[in-house]
Order: sequence, then structure tokens, then C-alpha cells
Amino acid sequence: MKLIRAVAFASLALGFSFYTHAQESAPKPASTTPRNITIDDYFQIREVSQPELSPDGQWVAYAVRTRMLKEDKNEQRLWMVSTHGGDSIPLTAEGVSSSHPRWSPDGKYLAFLSARNNGKTQVWLLNRLGGEAAHLTDSPQGVDDFEWSPDSTRLVLILRDPKPEELEAAKDKDKDKSPAAAKPKTPPPFVIDRLQFKRDTVGYLDRRRTHLYVFDVASKKTTQITSGDFDDSEPAWSPDGLSLAFTSNRSTPDPDRTYNSDIWVVAANNADKGAHLTQITTNPGPDRSPAWSPDGKWIAFVTETDLKAMIYATHHLAIAPSTGGEMKVLTLAFDRSVRRPRFSADSRSIYFIADDDGTESLCRISVAGGEVTRPIGGRLTVASYSLGKDGAIVAQIGMLDRPDEIYLSN
Repeated sequence: MKLIRAVAFASLALGFSFYTHAQESAPKPASTTPRNITIDDYFQIREVSQPELSPDGQWVAYAVRTRMLKEDKNEQRLWMVSTHGGDSIPLTAEGVSSSHPRWSPDGKYLAFLSARNNGKTQVWLLNRLGGEAAHLTDSPQGVDDFEWSPDSTRLVLILRDPKPEELEAAKDKDKDKSPAAAKPKTPPPFVIDRLQFKRDTVGYLDRRRTHLYVFDVASKKTTQITSGDFDDSEPAWSPDGLSLAFTSNRSTPDPDRTYNSDIWVVAANNADKGAHLTQITTNPGPDRSPAWSPDGKWIAFVTETDLKAMIYATHHLAIAPSTGGEMKVLTLAFDRSVRRPRFSADSRSIYFIADDDGTESLCRISVAGGEVTRPIGGRLTVASYSLGKDGAIVAQIGMLDRPDEIYLSN
């Protein structure tokens, strides 16, 4: 593996056991005696994450989080670095946080999420040729997630049903009125009418649900393609751009009464808000994280088959025909939990991250099953990764003696 970007960190003499290109120009520590990390050191460490390899394999976009002690906040910027090494290039400005970088498949743009000018989180667009980021979406409730279509003309958005006040604010904005100038209203009380009434990081739950919307980049028109009293998430485009696979808990009338979720497919151009869906999985346990094979024949996903163990069950890798049919669990003999499945460019194997004895390895298995190999393994933690068309792998890797870095394996 090759280190292509080094974290900016405090000058700690931790006894690094391998050479990085960043050390050529870095000042040598005054002492090589190891010492304990202090609070000041902690705030010097930059947290690197979310690596995304460009379609041509020449660049890696990634996020860098800075912890700001005096301001009591975190700030995250997007950067880019060549896969051949060299200096990193900042893509987003200081003073605002940005996340979720995604290259358009044609390589012309980099889209990302950011909440700017005291507004909601929206999708922003950067041209590879340079210039300022352009405001792409303008949804009243903000964008939770998005993914590019294979032809780079559309995005699938994950939006939560808007609140009445959000729709009202959007109307005021259209009329060139400032919602900030309006008199503050007393917030309404929470009305609890669900079995699951509260969730960590979210708070009290209402009946607003997350659904899929298709956004046309040229016309900026948004079309809702799923609906109902269910949460839809983790969208994945089919290779031909005609369909979207997603995770949803719509298998039972009341999803609050079960941990079950399934993989579904919806036509990307449907106009009935998802009235006609194809159910891919029928496993009574949770199925999630769908990923299409490049040839369009299979959908890989993470499944749980031990219902009695509930959330403590082993998370397995499975595949099912993209048109529906019997699923096949590939990792029953692999006693490790898996996540983040991705097909190889030739559709013959599937990559995934697996827990293993306090570490997390990047693993691979054939679509026919068999032995699990570890393209990236050892005493390290692979937090996320991105695959190139030529077999290159960019990964966020942490080790015992250093913060996470971005590595390239080709």
C-alpha cells in the first residue's frame, strides 16, 4: 500500500515503523522519546475520512475534520490529492462544514453535502475545471443523502417528509420574504403516537419518514418515487440507470414492532410515488446496504439470519437476483460480521469490511462463494474504502500508533 495523504498531527515521537512521503519535508522531532498524548495534542490531530476515488483513477477526494476548542465545534473541509502523490488541494473553504464527496461518473463534477448561510443541508456542485461551489438542490427540509446516476444527469436524494413550518418558510422564500423577520412562534408540543418514540441522535420521533426522490441536474426538477409510513434509505442505482435498489422497513404494517427491513427495487422514472415496487428479499431478519453488480444481474447486501440474537446476530454477506428470487448467503462459514459490500468491476467478486479480533479488514469473496481473502488486513482498521475500475483500492486505515490516513493499493 502507498500512503497518498498524511494527516496533519502534533509532532509526537511515536516511533513510526514505516516511511511516509510527508516526512521528507516535515521537521524532525526534537526528541525520539515516546510520551503520552495530551489534550493539546488531541486538538492538533486532523481526522481524515470518506475517501472517494475519481472515475479516471487520478484523484482522491476526502474529508478532513478539525476540532476547534475555543469555538467548541468541529469543522470539516473537503480536499483532493493525486493518486501519484504530491500536495493536497483544498476544495471547500474554511468557516463551513462539508461532507459526503461524490464524483460524477463522467468525472466532470464533485458533489457534496453542506449547510451554508444558516440554511438546510443541500447538495453543492464543484466543477473539476475550477471555480466556486454551486448550490444545486434547494429542498425545504434539507438533504440526508444522495448518489449520482450512472449517466451523471440525475441524483437520487434521501429527503425526510417536510414539516409544515418548513413548507411555509419555502413559500415565504419564493415570495422574497424573509422568514427570519417573522415573529417567533411558540413551538408545538410533541405528540407521541408511535411505539418507537425516541431515537439516539434524532430525539423524539414523529410520523415524518425518509423517502427517495430523483433530482434532474439540468432542469433541477425533483420527483418523489417512494412514499408511505415507512423509512427508505441506502439507495443504489442499477448500472443502466433505470432502477434503484434501497432498504426499507415496509414489509409489515407497523415497522415499529419489528427489526426487519428488506431490499426493494423501484423504477427511477415512476410517477406513482412507489405504488409498484419489487421486493428482492423476504428474509424475516434485517437486510440492508444493497449494491448492484456492474453486469446488473445481482444485488449484494448485508443480512442477519439469527432472529433470536436480534441486534447481536452476525451480519452476513448475501446476494440475490436483481429481478427477485432466492437469496444466497455467502459468508455462513465466515464467523465475522460484515458491512459495506461493493462488487469488483468484473462482477465476479464482492469486497466488504469485516470485524476480526479487534481489527477491521477489507475482504473479498467470489459471487459463487468459497474462501474469504483479505486484500487489506493485519493489525489495522479499515473504516471505509473506494474501488477503481482498474482494481485500485483507496482506503481509510487506522493503526495502533497513528491516526487514520488515506492509502492507495493498486
